[in-house]
Amino acid sequence: MKPQNPSALHILAFVYLTFSHVTDGELSDEEIDTIARVLHGWLPEATNDAISRVIVDTAAWVNGIDGDEERLAQAETYAHLMKEQMSEKQRSAVLVNLIELARADGKITATEEQFIGHLTRILGLG
Repeated sequence: MKPQNPSALHILAFVYLTFSHVTDGELSDEEIDTIARVLHGWLPEATNDAISRVIVDTAAWVNGIDGDEERLAQAETYAHLMKEQMSEKQRSAVLVNLIELARADGKITATEEQFIGHLTRILGLG
């Protein structure tokens, strides 16, 4: 279920969780740990508990959406918002985070590469 007023961190978590789950059909512990670490990079003053809560809330939100197509469409909508509201440096950081996530489980799939390529274009970086 979508948080009432999703924060920027929730939206980043949504894109990262969708990417990690949809592209290879699973969400490994390494991917979750990487998501927590990269979210902490966006908000260094946040406690580990606060980051964990964002991940848990966002995972429930992602899981509440019927089907991967709908999840991907929502992630794409957020990427368009990021293009409008983030600096080029911030948008580049989002892509670096996605690459870190792709590498987290030790294998980069073609679907992960396609997702990163697609978001690169949406974010105006490719």
